[in-house]
Amino acid sequence: MAFDLQTAALVALLLSFGIALGALVSRWKTRQDVLVLERQIDVHLELAGRQHQAFLDTVRDRDSRRDLRDVYDDLARWTHLLERTVDEVWSACQTADEDLRKRALVAVDEWVWGSLRVPAEYVPSSLCWSGEIHRRVREFKEKSFTFMFAARSVLKHEHRVGLDSAPSPRSANVREPYLEALSALDRVRSCARVELGVVSAEDC
Repeated sequence: MAFDLQTAALVALLLSFGIALGALVSRWKTRQDVLVLERQIDVHLELAGRQHQAFLDTVRDRDSRRDLRDVYDDLARWTHLLERTVDEVWSACQTADEDLRKRALVAVDEWVWGSLRVPAEYVPSSLCWSGEIHRRVREFKEKSFTFMFAARSVLKHEHRVGLDSAPSPRSANVREPYLEALSALDRVRSCARVELGVVSAEDC
């Protein structure tokens, strides 16, 4: 009987120990599971955060590109006006039409204080043009001064160059400055295209 009591007590003790150990193991395993789960959640949150940031960066880049295109659209409009004026002055140097020559002289006289100043509606955009664009614009201005000075000399010359007559020596002096001014303007546009990602930097 004593043996049975001792055995029963031992069995009860072992069972209690087993239950306690099982509970501890279960609790430990549960904590491990929780830690693993927390790590997985952290990984997923970090991944989701990166994906969201990548999405935001893409949106910002797209919006930035769109804003940049708007900015350089204004530059394109202004350079178009400049080119048109240069072409009109050049054409006037090749004709005997007094009206055209008079209008061209007005354009020449207004060049520095009018045409070469960024139009008021484009001033906000000009603040966003890159330093390289501004440098190229300054180069164009320098070339255009030479052209306009030469054109003014021809337009004011007493001998008019007719369409069917041979160009005077003075009108021949306008051609090279004219081409250099256009080339400088083309370099402004090339740099804008590079910054818009339309062409490679080698073209600037």
